[in-house]
Amino acid sequence: MSFKQSIDRRTLLKTSRIVATGGLAAIAGCIGSTNEPPPRRSNVIDNIELSADGTTLRIDPFAESDRWVQSRRDLDVDASARSGNQTGATESIASLSVLSKLSPVGTARAAKGRGATGRGSGGYRSAPRTANGRAWFWGGSYANGWYNDHDDEVSQYPVDIATLGVAYIGSNARFEEQDPGPGPINWDDTYDSPADEEIETSIEDVQPGWYRVGANIVVAEGPDKGADLGWECIDLRLEQTADGKEITERWKVSPRI
Repeated sequence: MSFKQSIDRRTLLKTSRIVATGGLAAIAGCIGSTNEPPPRRSNVIDNIELSADGTTLRIDPFAESDRWVQSRRDLDVDASARSGNQTGATESIASLSVLSKLSPVGTARAAKGRGATGRGSGGYRSAPRTANGRAWFWGGSYANGWYNDHDDEVSQYPVDIATLGVAYIGSNARFEEQDPGPGPINWDDTYDSPADEEIETSIEDVQPGWYRVGANIVVAEGPDKGADLGWECIDLRLEQTADGKEITERWKVSPRI
C-alpha cells in the first residue's frame, strides 16, 4: 500500500448514528414481476467478509475502472464510458422503487412468514442469484427478457462511491418470522469517498443477526459528474456456528432500473 493510499484510508470521514435514507423505498408484492422493470445491474461492492477474528466486517469495493451501474436515465458522460449492456462481472440485482414512500427496515408488507418481504417464498436457498453469487432481492427469470427487449433504453455509467454505510438491522430472533424488508435505516458507521482498497469497519464485536452495507453512488465522469444515482445495498445474515461466526446469507438490494 502506498503512503497516499494509507493516508486516504485513515482520513475516511466516519460518522456514527447518522440518519440516511439508503435510497430504497418499500414496495409490496411477490418475488419478481413482469409488470415492473427488473432490478438494475451494477458493479459496486466486490466482497464483504468477516475479519479473521470475527469481530468486524471488511468491505472491498470494485476498483474504480470496474465500477458502474446501468440506468435508463439520460446522463451526459464521456461517450467512451457509456457502453450500454456489457458483459463481464455483471451483478444482476433486485430491487425496489427509488425515492417514494419510504418505510423502515423490518416492517411487514405481506403475509406473515419467511420471505414475505420480497426474499421469495423459498427463502435464501431457492432465490435467484447474481453473478457474484448473492441472492437477488425481488429477482426473477423475467429480467433477461426485459433487458433484451429494452436494450436501446439502457446505458451503462461509470460511478464513484460518495458514501459507504454499515448498519446492524436486528437480531436473528427478531426476524425469525419475518426477514428484514427494504427501506431507509440509521447507519451505524459511514465512510465518505472511500478508496478502492479494502475497508475494515470500525463497528466492533459484530453480533449474530442482520447487517446492511450500502453504497451511495454518483456519476464519475462528464458534465453530469456527481449526479446522485441512489444506493446499492447488500444485506448480510450472520449466524453463530460450531466454527464461530459465519455470514450465511448475502442479498443484493437495489432500485429497479
